[in-house]
Amino acid sequence: MNYLNLSHLLVPESRVALQTRFRILQAIATYQPIGRRALAKVVQMSERTLRNECEDMKALDLIEVQGSGMRLTEVGEFILERSDDLKNNFIQMSLVEHKVAKTLGVQYVKVVDDPAKTSELVQEIMDVLLPLGTSIIAITGGQTMVRVSEGFTKDISVNRDLTIVPARGGMFGSMVIQANNVSEKMATGIGAHHEALFVPEHVQQATYAPLMQEPSVAKTIGLMKKAECLLYSVGSAIIMGERRGLTQEQMATLKEKKAIGEAFGCFFDAEGNVVLKIPRVGLHLSDLSTIPHSIAVVEGAEKAHALKAYAKLAPVDRTWFVIDKETSELVLNGATRKK
Repeated sequence: MNYLNLSHLLVPESRVALQTRFRILQAIATYQPIGRRALAKVVQMSERTLRNECEDMKALDLIEVQGSGMRLTEVGEFILERSDDLKNNFIQMSLVEHKVAKTLGVQYVKVVDDPAKTSELVQEIMDVLLPLGTSIIAITGGQTMVRVSEGFTKDISVNRDLTIVPARGGMFGSMVIQANNVSEKMATGIGAHHEALFVPEHVQQATYAPLMQEPSVAKTIGLMKKAECLLYSVGSAIIMGERRGLTQEQMATLKEKKAIGEAFGCFFDAEGNVVLKIPRVGLHLSDLSTIPHSIAVVEGAEKAHALKAYAKLAPVDRTWFVIDKETSELVLNGATRKK
């Protein structure tokens, strides 16, 4: 638990004040120069309250007021440019969530008591992490992402121009759980743009390079890699191996090397060692280190071991883990992340 999180537990109102000023900075940066009345509508505050905040921020040399409206100063721009880590601290974690995070060896965890509220929680996290203005969200397929994405509302699109893209190509199984379908329905539901990827996820190595040169494929892959936020889940190795149509030899490798989880075409064992990696069209595990924010939704007691192992692979400084209560209890009784 860092100093900022500790201070928020001791002085909860400090989190609200910090988030309010950050939201004002973000809005001014997006629409500058902007007048107070227009800004009040963007940040959804009364003009009187906003005036007091802006006067304080002007005194701190964060903003400047001109005839044409308010602008950020160099100090304000400096703070905003280094805000990604700060954003994560706007999302409050309970003591139990801090314990789960410590056990996993990660930084950010939210526990959902009621699975019906998972979508609402994920959207709340995105609302904090996503900047105003233009952003790209990448999302994988699968049953978990279908359920989560269906619960999103247009509130996430207020003051944002969002584009939703699939994070991978298609694979075996129902059309309902394909990344293309999930991303398109999500885009429709929240009033966002959508870019499709009409290729299979898994291709032969000889096919991969020329496929990446196709203009439509290259465009969507490029958008994926520019995503501000990635939504995905972690699967059980054997189940995902069957769903991805692995050969008998590959399935035997998973069993022989005791693979327990899969994410982004990488199958890994309990220690977080990748035991099998298959060529895929879409984002790779290595891409997560360059995407500002990721939200991994892992629900179901049967995925607890896969979650523990995956926590050893994920970029912990930019990944939020959203898990159910039962899984969190299993984590607290299990292994910790290796240092």
